[in-house]
Amino acid sequence: MKKTYSRREFLQLAGAAAAGSVLAASTPAIPLAAKAAPTARKKAPAVLTPRKVRIAVGGWAEQNMKDLLAKTNFTKDTGIEVEVVLRTDTKETELTRLASAVQAGTSPYDVIDFEDELTTSFSQAGYVIGLDDLLPADFWDDFPPEMIAYSKTWSTYKGETFRIIHNWEMPYWWYRKDWFDARGIPVPTTWEEVKPLGKVFTDESKGVWASEDGLIKGAFLNVYLAWITLQAGGNPFDVGPEYKMALEYIYDLMYTSKVLNPASLQKDYNQQNADYIADKVAFMRQWPFFGDVARSPDNKDWFSEDKVAVALPPAGPGGKAGSTYAAAWGFGIVKTSPNLAEAKELLKFLISKEIAVEAMKVGFWFLSARKSVLAAAPQDNWLVKQLKMYTDAGVIGVRPFHPRFVEALTILEDTAAAYLTNQISLDESLKQAKDRLAQLA
Repeated sequence: MKKTYSRREFLQLAGAAAAGSVLAASTPAIPLAAKAAPTARKKAPAVLTPRKVRIAVGGWAEQNMKDLLAKTNFTKDTGIEVEVVLRTDTKETELTRLASAVQAGTSPYDVIDFEDELTTSFSQAGYVIGLDDLLPADFWDDFPPEMIAYSKTWSTYKGETFRIIHNWEMPYWWYRKDWFDARGIPVPTTWEEVKPLGKVFTDESKGVWASEDGLIKGAFLNVYLAWITLQAGGNPFDVGPEYKMALEYIYDLMYTSKVLNPASLQKDYNQQNADYIADKVAFMRQWPFFGDVARSPDNKDWFSEDKVAVALPPAGPGGKAGSTYAAAWGFGIVKTSPNLAEAKELLKFLISKEIAVEAMKVGFWFLSARKSVLAAAPQDNWLVKQLKMYTDAGVIGVRPFHPRFVEALTILEDTAAAYLTNQISLDESLKQAKDRLAQLA
């Protein structure tokens, strides 16, 4: 059977064979008797193996990463070639993919860009390496307190840092300034000021509601539960009095105050955005991508700045510091990386202050509240303005955390949805949530 060789094996064999031919051709003939005497042998010249590293990113970030690498001098300065590869579509498939690879002692990539949920899974399973030894002594000086608090909660495990974030964004409070101005209504600043707005804006006969959200189960409802419970001053996974208060408030908005469209429980973010652009929503919580949707060419006939104004979220009983929370993506290194030394060099390059700024200039996928990044960002850009407003106002809290986040959020969604659709009582919803979460411990 014919043996096939990898590129590395071929280069090594070819190099050795070539070296042997050169030695044979350049060695003078010697008597047979002398051949028995030991002679010093020259070593074949070492074959230089090209240095390479692979980074896995989501499809939306592929071109940004390629542009960043093309714009900067990482390969020129280090001699390390970088290949940008695509992650799988979901966190579940990515977790399965990496688990199989690590168990086999290898990895399909060396560096990965990953989200909160996978950070928890990867770090606890030991699939990624600690990064603290790679960080400069003054590294965290470039981060605001909110990003540091977030990183300590979501990017560390047992005191070790496993991910350095580059994308940091939060839900904003969007509102129809034109509608508020026409009615002479001030923007609400508290939960209590939100409740009367159902009477002002909601017209069920026309399908218009004061507010709407994407609350379908499957990591949508959980986001809203965490947002409201944080405003109440707590963590929903504790199933404490703050979580109870949050559920009561949501139920009131849906059925008593008529502020929040109950059909939100069957909607995702795309449907929510479509209703807003169809002039059926006065205000809503939504992630920043909605700003790009509203400004897209498809919506140019509808768009105006006063239709997508952003204000600070109405503060709940927990105070303004927990009015919203950020989620993030960041870089980490796979423990079984075939190119570990090169992976460390690439990560140090990507997280440096200078390259973080250059990355932001390439694309807002790399926008965060890092001091250097936010200072260098275009101050007239709508997204930069909102991020700076929220950061300066001190309204960004830490995203509520659970060590088994994915399993825990499913429990909250199931039990909360049953209550919010009038299938079970509030007390039964809370009891089921507590009992099922206790089984995760």
